[in-house]
Amino acid sequence: MKRPGIIARQHAARLKGEQYAVAEGVRAARGAALALFDLRRLKDEADRRVEVARDRLESVDVFALRAELEAALAEQADVEAELAELQGGNVLMAG
Repeated sequence: MKRPGIIARQHAARLKGEQYAVAEGVRAARGAALALFDLRRLKDEADRRVEVARDRLESVDVFALRAELEAALAEQADVEAELAELQGGNVLMAG
């Protein structure tokens, strides 16, 4: 006893499978296109990061930072000198 519903479904599934069957060249071309798309997207992101970093670098005033560093180093040296002076005085008082 044949079941016509099952045969029709099997035939429809076979036709659907054939509908999505593509040649290897087409698959390779699709893969290459996707890889190219991903690489272009990564390049755009990298270009944007470089542009942002370049803008941030250009906005920094190096000379002002150097002057601020020199002032902080001078203050640090003054504090260290006072600290050494006080510690030397304490050693003499204790001895």
